[in-house]
Amino acid sequence: MFWRRTTGHGAFDGLLTGTVTAALHYGLTLPRGAVPGIKGGFLGAVLHTYPSEMALNFWTALFAWTGCFVATLVISLVTTRNKTDEELVGLVYSLTPRVKEDYLPWYKRPVILAVLVLVGSTILNVIFW
Repeated sequence: MFWRRTTGHGAFDGLLTGTVTAALHYGLTLPRGAVPGIKGGFLGAVLHTYPSEMALNFWTALFAWTGCFVATLVISLVTTRNKTDEELVGLVYSLTPRVKEDYLPWYKRPVILAVLVLVGSTILNVIFW
């Protein structure tokens, strides 16, 4: 979790809302050329047609994330928090102490490895463009 104010009810109901939002969006939309019921549109009425399956998947994920985020935020604000900051250490990102990696050799540090992977993937994208 990234926000210490998130409650258990907010988190659970947010995930539930995101799942329902994704199912509704997927059930009411369809990619171009697809048969309803197989690649979306299983709720009968197709409200929107996307140019591809990837577009449908992207927008479904965006609607699900937005529904989850908004529901978690609203429900957490209207429910009472029952955990102290001390009880949330190790669970909430902002309350957890950062791990020091200075003792590791350079080839075992995640930041350096991430930069190497980014540079490598950029080079491969340029070569195979």
